Amino acid sequence: MPAKIILNPYSNRWGAGKRAGDVERILRDLGYDFELVITSAPEQAIDLAAQAVEAGFDPVVAAGGDGAISEVINGLLAGKAQSPVRLGILPLGSANDYAFQLGIPTDLEAACKNLVAAEHVLTLDAGRINDRFIMNDVTIAIGARVNIEAAKIKRLRGSMLYLAGAFKAIASYRSPTATIAWDDGRVENHITPLAYVGNGWRTGGVFHLTPEARLNDGLLDFIFADALSRPQIVRLLPKTFNGSHIHDARVHSGRCTWLRFTSPDPIPVLADGEIIYRDAHELDIRILPQALRVIAGESEGMRVMPAR
Repeated sequence: MPAKIILNPYSNRWGAGKRAGDVERILRDLGYDFELVITSAPEQAIDLAAQAVEAGFDPVVAAGGDGAISEVINGLLAGKAQSPVRLGILPLGSANDYAFQLGIPTDLEAACKNLVAAEHVLTLDAGRINDRFIMNDVTIAIGARVNIEAAKIKRLRGSMLYLAGAFKAIASYRSPTATIAWDDGRVENHITPLAYVGNGWRTGGVFHLTPEARLNDGLLDFIFADALSRPQIVRLLPKTFNGSHIHDARVHSGRCTWLRFTSPDPIPVLADGEIIYRDAHELDIRILPQALRVIAGESEGMRVMPAR
């Protein structure tokens, strides 16, 4: 069967839609057997991916950013412990964090060649937050507010967009009080400006919040911070660029197979680069070991080395 390519035109603020013709031309020149469909509504890729599995397409390819990939895996994993087909990726988003970690080139022609060759297929973990599947990460509280603020900024793209959103979020966000529980730990009534759960190790193009995470170790990495003033948050932010924040005494980190986050305060939540809640109160996050087979690049992207 041919590949099914599901392209989200909105990725990179409609930039992905402008590359649809290039995707078709390059893949045809490479002699690749495929069908391409362009989504026209949020969440549509979930249904399209599920239908592609039922129709026997393999691989099913997400063309877009991390949000587009996340929608596709929700279709691939619906009602299943493991995706029955391979996931392919053509990175056309702003940050392309998952593709970067997998060593998939951001140059479109090189990414197409990598997809066609399919020489490196990895079996990787996924995760679930409540009833939604994830492949990379969950950002809770101020980190999600960053994305909400970034969406309001019209003149920036890529990593600069998320940095600008970060400073806007810090200026206005009020930290929630939460209870956080995981396999062998629990904190209650904890003022929590930042919480993050990573299957992967990079988000927003520049942030390395769980720098030692592995996509195939059967575990989720997590961090959460103590109560911080706005100046303290501003000073902590640059440490997340190289992962050195994990050595800060006010930041707690660990590994788990599940984590629950509950709060009486309304919590914004970001999953794989997309806002899924603006006012959540209960989150149940779990690892799904070896749930995805992904066409990756030759070697993983360059990791940061957290300095003390």
